[in-house]
Amino acid sequence: MKTLSTNLALIGLVLAATPRANAWFSVGGVFCDANNNSVLDMGDTPVPGVLVVVTNTSGTYSNANWTTTEGLFTVQLPNFPDSFGTFLHPLTLPDGTTEVLPPVITFSTTEAQPIVTNFFLIRNPNCVTNIPPVTPGRCWLTGGGTVEKGKGQPAFSFGGVVNPGCSPTAAGGGNWNVVWHAGNLHFKGLDIEVITCGNVPGSPPGSTSPKTDFNYIDFQGVGTLKGNGGNKADFGSVQFTARAVDLGEPGTADRLYLRVFNSANETLMLISANPSNPTEIAPITISTGNLQLHQSGCDKR
Repeated sequence: MKTLSTNLALIGLVLAATPRANAWFSVGGVFCDANNNSVLDMGDTPVPGVLVVVTNTSGTYSNANWTTTEGLFTVQLPNFPDSFGTFLHPLTLPDGTTEVLPPVITFSTTEAQPIVTNFFLIRNPNCVTNIPPVTPGRCWLTGGGTVEKGKGQPAFSFGGVVNPGCSPTAAGGGNWNVVWHAGNLHFKGLDIEVITCGNVPGSPPGSTSPKTDFNYIDFQGVGTLKGNGGNKADFGSVQFTARAVDLGEPGTADRLYLRVFNSANETLMLISANPSNPTEIAPITISTGNLQLHQSGCDKR
């Protein structure tokens, strides 16, 4: 049986081989949660023969396709931006299935992101094993650059360090800065906690410069959001969640997600490939610069 990493790497081949023009797709996979931890990881097994259904929110488009022996699927979408929901047809799920995680995945396509990746887990006692949950990885981050084009300048500029030297205490866990040029706002992440480090489904595991076992880092924390460029706004203390993806050198394939929000859970700043669903972790490819994961020092404290 192929390993999960091999199966997920096939998604990367689909993405690489799919022409960008006139090719809008939902791709992904369906796996059985073998260790019952609600997280897609190396212990989970592919589920073939499941019908994956995609419909747009206006009800004017619907399409479907079956998962392969590797549990993977590709569903073609209309060749223009739209919002969709995707689900697994219940009559095609394996006998004994008790739950689908998530029951429905919502997403949107854009001119910049016509191909969207989605993954489902099912709960089924026939695939449960005694495999323990995967221990979250440890890494740290440096980076800087820009995201998206704006009028004469990028939409966002970013830079900083997260958990320098793999220390959660040095410099308050790091310093992460993002300037939203169109909104004339400057975010500073000043109290940072790494949630986990891992590998993006559909991409080869690890990163190469420097060499690490992981290619993404999830982090969160507290910071400030203030106006700049004549904007006098001051939102005071804010919270944020972020993901940085390091997929190679130079950083032309690297991706960044950031959501800054207040105590009422209102989104104040967002870098996302799916702005219609701000809480979904949907990193967008950076325009310039580089994001680099590091592991040196992670095993020394």
